[in-house]
Amino acid sequence: MRLKTAFIVDSTAGINEQLKAHPDVYEVILTVQFADGEIFKDTTDEESVIAFYEKLQQESTLPKTAQPSPGEYYQLIEHLVEQGYDSVIAIHLSNKLSGTYQTANMILQEYQGKLTTACIDSKGTSVVIENMLEQALHFYEAAELSFDEIVRQLEWLARESHIYMMIEDLNNLVKGGRLSAANAFLGGLLQIKPLLEFTETGEVALFEKIRTEKRVYRRWADLIQAALEKYPKGIHVRFGHSNALEAAKTAQKMMQELFPQVISFSIGYLTPVVGVHGGSGVQGMAIIPIADGIEKE
Repeated sequence: MRLKTAFIVDSTAGINEQLKAHPDVYEVILTVQFADGEIFKDTTDEESVIAFYEKLQQESTLPKTAQPSPGEYYQLIEHLVEQGYDSVIAIHLSNKLSGTYQTANMILQEYQGKLTTACIDSKGTSVVIENMLEQALHFYEAAELSFDEIVRQLEWLARESHIYMMIEDLNNLVKGGRLSAANAFLGGLLQIKPLLEFTETGEVALFEKIRTEKRVYRRWADLIQAALEKYPKGIHVRFGHSNALEAAKTAQKMMQELFPQVISFSIGYLTPVVGVHGGSGVQGMAIIPIADGIEKE
C-alpha cells in the first residue's frame, strides 16, 4: 500500500502556482531583513521582488537572510500528522547557504515514531528544487516506486543537477566580501562576467571568468551539449533571473533553437534570499537530468 506522503520545500524553490495548489505540497518561508529593519518575505511575486532589488541596490551593506523558525516547522509537521500523512519528504536549499536543511532534518528525526521521513539537501536552490519536486510528484502519483526509491532518485538528482550563475553587478560581491573593490572596478572595465556554480558539496564557487554576455551564453550551450551526451534519458533546462527577464528570454530562445531535443525549458524569478549576494541582473541556468523511471513524453 502506498504511503500518504507530504512534500515540503522552502520558498527559495520559487515553485509555480500549479505546484503551490497541489494538495500534498507544503512550503516554509524564509525572510530577508535590511539594516533599517524592513523585512521582505521570500517570494516570486513580481511586484515584491522588484521592490526588493530596487532597495538592495541602494544599500551599502547586504541584508541578512533568516530561515523559518523551528516553531514554524514543528507546527507544520504537527499539522501533517493531524492530516493523516504517513510520510514526509522535505527538499531544501543547500546546507552551505542556510540552516534550513539542518533544522528540518533535526525536527523530522524527532517524528520518526509517527512518520517515515526523509530530508534532502538539494546541493542547490531555486529551479533545481522546483524540478526535483516535480519529478518526485511524478514518481509518487505513478505509484511505481517505494518511498525509499523516491528518496534515492532525489538524492541522485541533487548530485547530478547543476546551476551556473552570471553576475551582472559586481558591487554586491564587494559588499559580501567575495570581491575587492579594485577587482570589481577592473572587471567592469573589461566586461568580465563571473560565472559561479554550485559545487558538488553545495557551496557557491567561481566556475569561470568570461568576457561578455554572448560568450557566457556560448559556454552555457557547451554545458547543455555535454549534459545531453551524459544523460540519455534527457534533461530539463531552467533559467532564473533577478530583474533580468528580457535577458533570460534571450538566453532561453537561443538554447531552444540550438537544442530542440531538451525535454523542457522555463524561466522564473530568483527569490530575494537567493538574490541577496548576486544582486540585480543575475542570470542563472540550471541543467537537471531526468531521473530513472521518468521517460520522455
